[in-house]
Amino acid sequence: MNKEILVLDIETTGLRPNEDLILELGMVKLNLETGEVTSLFDAIFKDSKLTAKHRNAWIFQNGFMTLEEVRDAKPIENYSVEIQKILDDHSGCITAWNRDFDSAFLEKAGFNLGEAIDCPMKKSVDFFQIEGAFGFKWPKAQEAWDVLFPNTPKVEAHRGLDDSKMEAAIIFELFQRGVYKPF
Repeated sequence: MNKEILVLDIETTGLRPNEDLILELGMVKLNLETGEVTSLFDAIFKDSKLTAKHRNAWIFQNGFMTLEEVRDAKPIENYSVEIQKILDDHSGCITAWNRDFDSAFLEKAGFNLGEAIDCPMKKSVDFFQIEGAFGFKWPKAQEAWDVLFPNTPKVEAHRGLDDSKMEAAIIFELFQRGVYKPF
């Protein structure tokens, strides 16, 4: 079994990969034997398609990121070789808390994430048993953290690197408990 996985997290202007833009990407390497988390990438991006309509994006409206940060950033294309190298180095071992969401945006931007491994969010539904409109729902990272680490308060920052570290800790705990088996 591979002992390391890549955990990534993106921040976007919305939920639709064909219309919305990637604003930030954070990536960490998680050692499944030790729980060690190593930061690999952290950057904010300015997309040439960013317009005034994006001012109303949830991430800006809720104060997690500012327009100034994005205005002063470089385009994701400036980092594409570095990002793809990290993805290639971990091909077949890449996940995210909601892997389908992050993957759709990154693939739309031209990145190859390789063969998918299981999404920890989806695999942990029965473990967390959080009631939703149609039965148990996919747990948000914050909900998972609060259940797994009730004595270690943390608020999801909705920032790429910080969230990927938080998600790596959640994934490692789920792995330790036998709830999440990525391979």
